[in-house]
Amino acid sequence: MTAVTGSKQDKLMVVSYDPWKRFWKRFLMLLLVAALGGASYLFGRFEALETQAQAIVERDQLIEDLKTAEQDATSYNQRVLMLEKGGEVDRRSTEGLRQNMVDLRGQIATLQEEVAFYKGIMAPSSRKHDLRIQKIEVEKALEERRFRYKVVVTQVGTNQTYISGLAAVNITGVLNGKQKVYGLRDLSDDVQDYGIKFKFRYFQEISGELVLPENFIPESIEVVLQSKGTKAGRVNQTTPWPGHERKQEQEHAKQ
Repeated sequence: MTAVTGSKQDKLMVVSYDPWKRFWKRFLMLLLVAALGGASYLFGRFEALETQAQAIVERDQLIEDLKTAEQDATSYNQRVLMLEKGGEVDRRSTEGLRQNMVDLRGQIATLQEEVAFYKGIMAPSSRKHDLRIQKIEVEKALEERRFRYKVVVTQVGTNQTYISGLAAVNITGVLNGKQKVYGLRDLSDDVQDYGIKFKFRYFQEISGELVLPENFIPESIEVVLQSKGTKAGRVNQTTPWPGHERKQEQEHAKQ
């Protein structure tokens, strides 16, 4: 047998060929890959589910927080409304109290005036004449150039007897640039005579309405009382027409 020399010879090993074994090996490899892929998918899915669950929890928490915030907002709004309402009530109460105080002060002033009035007519007087003009009032009526007047006359002293006489009312002003004096009978349909009769023991109110002529600017109102009898006397008092005194003050201020 001839020997072969001069080169290295590789050893050969003969194995049996098993196609199933190769198949199972590849199958296991594929299964392993699939398992790893499935595990990765499941892990990702689980992580996604966990994230989704966390998101749901957070969402639910936000919903609860929103509800709480809305409830708080409603509560605060109600409190604000209550406070505003309370403030309005307080303000109205304060205004009401102030108005009550103003009304009360007005009532007190009126009562003080009435008390002084009755004290005056009941107290003994050292004056020669016991007749007195207590009040002269003029106020505008609803109709144009129509006014209401009121004169209160009193008797000062013991008032044991009645006092009687005539009361004359004159309005002084300017008509077409000239001084003009109107008697009450010229301005009122209720007065026909020059004087208005009076008779009283303590006091009497003389009142009515008058209408001023066109273009007549009133400046003052004068009341003249003339009593009769043993205590006969004459008393007169002049009062600026309402608004005329203010007009004079404004004219003086301009000068």
